[in-house]
Amino acid sequence: MAQPEKNRYHYFYIINVKLRKKNSTKDLLPKDYIRLFKDLYNKKIHAESSTSKHCIIRFMFDNKDSHDNIEYLSGTLAQFTYIQNERWFNLQSLDLDNEFKVPDGLFPDAVITEYVFIPAAHRFCYRSSSEIRITPYSAKKFLEIALNEVCKEDEIVHVDVESDKTSIETIFSAKELRKLIIDINYSNLDTGDDYMKFVEDDLKDSNGSRFKFEASQKPGVSLDIKKSKILTGALEASVSNGDAEATILDDNDRVQKIKTSNFPRREFIHGTLTRFNDLVAEKVMRIFRPNGNKTNN
Repeated sequence: MAQPEKNRYHYFYIINVKLRKKNSTKDLLPKDYIRLFKDLYNKKIHAESSTSKHCIIRFMFDNKDSHDNIEYLSGTLAQFTYIQNERWFNLQSLDLDNEFKVPDGLFPDAVITEYVFIPAAHRFCYRSSSEIRITPYSAKKFLEIALNEVCKEDEIVHVDVESDKTSIETIFSAKELRKLIIDINYSNLDTGDDYMKFVEDDLKDSNGSRFKFEASQKPGVSLDIKKSKILTGALEASVSNGDAEATILDDNDRVQKIKTSNFPRREFIHGTLTRFNDLVAEKVMRIFRPNGNKTNN
């Protein structure tokens, strides 16, 4: 008799996918994201995720609510070593083997994991564990290349890894802030405080797609970002929509470099693996859409 599945902690990373019109600041809708990801799956697009590695969406299923609307897409993500038949070396003969060929369509070192994409929050989440060695920045690279390949000619896709907020809290609370570099793009219908909204609205109004800020301290005086709406808003925006790097002096008078990219946000749910998709979708909506599909924008 099969044993009942036990509740366990399951961890996942969060990737922020933003689909935009090239010549407009208009925010696109969940149906546009669904079309984008279904095209990615149906066209069997694989793309580079890191050196010698590619990813591909292996399966995709619709998960609908009681009104027959798609709440999320789910399935499995595969990463594998991408080998091209070029020049092979034979250790037995110590010579080039011009005859050997890997069969077409077969690739080694495959890793497969579950994913959930929530269109209303435009977040792609995938399960992580000690056996699943797909880094968030590998997933980001794959999605940015592959989604830009299947989007419409008048669209563009920006992809960012969600960072843990403790990374910017360390910067805000630093004993001394010597240098700050922030690289951001604007969100799509995300919630945020007034300073973050101020920066994002300014970015949209300027017709810019990305902003890069660099601030350095005056000799002997720490940068005070809390007195700057622009730097505060940009740093807060970098958690979901870019990256930030700071040089600080910590409480032990040691110089440290803090990179938000070193602190990807890793969330968890507690339940059975069978319920992983539902629980992840619910948690992501609570985090990024606490008012349902309504936002502060």
